[in-house]
Amino acid sequence: MGSEKTNNPKSGSDPSILDRALRILHVEDDPNDRNLVQSWLTAQNIAAEFTNIDNEVDFVRAVERGTFDIVLSDKSLPGFDGLVALRLVRDKHPNIPFVFVTGSMGEEAAIETIKLGATDYVLKDRLSRLIPAVLRAIREAEQEEKNRRIEEQIRQQAALLDKAQDAILVTDVEDRIQYWNKSAERIYGWPADQAQGRKAREILSVDPARFEEARQRMLERGAWNGELTKVNRGGNRVTVESHWTLVRDDDGNPKSVFIIDTDITEKKALEAKFLRAQRVDSIGALAGGIAHDLNNALAPVLISSELLRMSGGDEDREKFVDIIQSNAQRATELVKQILSFARGSESEHGPVPVKHLVREMGKMIQDTFPKSISFSATLPAEELWTVPGDSTELHQVLLNLCVNARDAMPQGGKLTVTAQNITVDEITAAANGAKPGFYVMISVADTGTGIPLEVLPRIFEPFFTTKQGDQGTGLGLATVAGIIKHHSGFMQVETASGQGTEFKTFFPAVTSAPPAEEASPKPELPSGHGELILLIDDEEALLELTKTMLVSFGYQVVTAQNGLAGVAQFRENLAEIKLLVTDSDMPHMDGMGVIRAVKELKPGIPVIMASGTRKEPRELAPGDPLEIRSLQKPYSLDTLLAAIDSALRN
Repeated sequence: MGSEKTNNPKSGSDPSILDRALRILHVEDDPNDRNLVQSWLTAQNIAAEFTNIDNEVDFVRAVERGTFDIVLSDKSLPGFDGLVALRLVRDKHPNIPFVFVTGSMGEEAAIETIKLGATDYVLKDRLSRLIPAVLRAIREAEQEEKNRRIEEQIRQQAALLDKAQDAILVTDVEDRIQYWNKSAERIYGWPADQAQGRKAREILSVDPARFEEARQRMLERGAWNGELTKVNRGGNRVTVESHWTLVRDDDGNPKSVFIIDTDITEKKALEAKFLRAQRVDSIGALAGGIAHDLNNALAPVLISSELLRMSGGDEDREKFVDIIQSNAQRATELVKQILSFARGSESEHGPVPVKHLVREMGKMIQDTFPKSISFSATLPAEELWTVPGDSTELHQVLLNLCVNARDAMPQGGKLTVTAQNITVDEITAAANGAKPGFYVMISVADTGTGIPLEVLPRIFEPFFTTKQGDQGTGLGLATVAGIIKHHSGFMQVETASGQGTEFKTFFPAVTSAPPAEEASPKPELPSGHGELILLIDDEEALLELTKTMLVSFGYQVVTAQNGLAGVAQFRENLAEIKLLVTDSDMPHMDGMGVIRAVKELKPGIPVIMASGTRKEPRELAPGDPLEIRSLQKPYSLDTLLAAIDSALRN
């Protein structure tokens, strides 16, 4: 065995393949043939180091060391076979090229060597093929090694991605899933082999409009992030903070989308509970004013009802009826507003008309704040833009700021709410961590005590407050800041000790006005055709009045003042009763209990459940498959008749 080195320049070779001397293990027992092959290589400017082998023992040692780039081997050697050499190399070094350089080889034998793992073969009388065969073999080997390293890197990265807590997925530009990590399996319930190749928006039930909006933003900017509601394999809603990154090919064309989904379902539930608690805290701050306003609304009802009893003229009766109706409606709207605000909505986003929001807030302030505080609302003559968001949360921002303003004016003062359309430039946006563009600015200004400079840096900290223990939790401004951030807005504060404070809130706006709805004529009230209705309510006065109304509109009615009596009435009139109308909250047996009992007796019976707490049937009985229509108390005559007509027809 021996080694020889040639140091010829590589000007005629491929530098990407031969960037160093090529290490060749040359298996040949004929010195003349060996010199011929090596001279042919060196004559073609191939820099090479040759390890010469002519027996099996030296060959095995060389293979064990493995310090070579390619094997050139004769097929027939005394006491040693080229196919044995091939097998030894493939066992130890499966990726190293092996080229037979032999005197003769039939076509069948050549095909067999390729099947056994040979890279190529060259006949000694046709050495012109040697250089191309060697270069091709080295090139393919290096490419295979490169691919192997890439695949190994991908496997390592995939293993790391599988350890991530977030769902990580890759889709093509048509939204077909290409990669799906272990956390995606855990969060969404779909195994990777069942998710791959399917469209993500379809198996996760993503809202098509929301998906298309996100996709367009990503294509325009190269990335998108925001909240999405998806549905897992078990049918449960999952809220995620989703980050999309567009991946492009070498020509700059969209190739795939890299997506990271962080499950924030529990976080959103906790935030909702926190906001609800804070809203109740705000309502508590207005409790005195609310009681005063309710009493003001109910007093005329009581007085007018007494006067109506004593009145003899039709004109007086009409006047007193109008007073009763308007004040009862006023009380109803106040209760409805309080319940809506206290309970809140579950992330029901949409265009919020700011002008209506400010006017509604102004009414609540005038009804509930001390009369020593004067209120004014400044609204532009032109149409205010709408704000995409949650109307209850924006209502909470205004209420919290107004309550703080009220508390800053214990001796009275002036409270001003202003709204206007503005354009935020790049400098202002950058200074406030926002994006430039169109905004609606809502300002709440007071003439109160102002905020001391030493306190100002801490006003948005949770539970920080300068109020007495029974006057607030310190969550108001922290909540305001969180809601504004959630709506991609920002806030500015201007204050001076003894001269008042102004909070300016900025919300991204939708500048296009929604299409105006044409006023439609009021439809005629539907009437019955003698259908028998079972009416259950524990309020006797309401029960009798509702019965009278329904009878006057062509229905037959049987009544019961509690759930147990109602079920008994249903049993007695099982065949004749066409509809059940029941209150939700009653002693002994509540509305859901009545409905379950009635549905067992007559499964197809239509049901309406009336509630005075603004709860939907699905909230009263989560997961209950019963089909139940809801009716909000107090209901008007047309609302009741429409609900009954719809229930009987469908």
